[in-house]
Amino acid sequence: MTSRMLAGSVALAALALGTAWLAAPALAGDPVKDLVKKVEARYQKTTDLTAEFSQTTDIKGFAKPLQSSGRVYIKRPGKLRWDYLAPTLEQIFVDNDKVQFYIPEHKQVMLGQLSKLTNSQAPLQLLQGIGRLDTLYRVSQTSDGAKGEGGLPLLSLTLRDGGPDHPRMVVEVDPGTHFLRRIELHDMNGNVSTFTFSAIRANTGLQDALFEFTVPQDVEVVNTPTLAAP
Repeated sequence: MTSRMLAGSVALAALALGTAWLAAPALAGDPVKDLVKKVEARYQKTTDLTAEFSQTTDIKGFAKPLQSSGRVYIKRPGKLRWDYLAPTLEQIFVDNDKVQFYIPEHKQVMLGQLSKLTNSQAPLQLLQGIGRLDTLYRVSQTSDGAKGEGGLPLLSLTLRDGGPDHPRMVVEVDPGTHFLRRIELHDMNGNVSTFTFSAIRANTGLQDALFEFTVPQDVEVVNTPTLAAP
């Protein structure tokens, strides 16, 4: 996995839990803000979350997309575990700003900071539930007016203070639960990573031990404080 894919994974998982505290008040008759308010209400009741995910990454110039899948665990405040289970095992552990990226196949652990991983404070703020969505992002319906399952509008998110190298996200909300069910990450090079979440379970009482990672003795530790994609 490239650092760009890693950054996207963490940012998207952060968004999945962080939305709860960040939505703006709805305006009557505004379907986008109405939807954001419903998402807010759902996530306000969420203290921890588990989901299965599938990821498809379309890289410009490559004939076939990259496919991967796994499971993600999130717990407030600021804990994340992102397990890639196929095609190979890779794990990401986040504790507030600390990131550990374990690649068993390479016998290597990369250590870094979440805030520097993505070249932006926004994913960290989302993960910790700080700020407001309308402050960090420009939120609108997608330019083509596309709708997802149940006829809900697809949401387009771009960082307010982000430059042209920052990705744009397209979010689809599940009409039954108002959890985020699909997120597309569009980067400046035309690459698109699509994350689809399923089997979502909330408030199961995830223990802190699930988010703790002990570096194996035979593994190389690499300090990479930026971990940012080139």
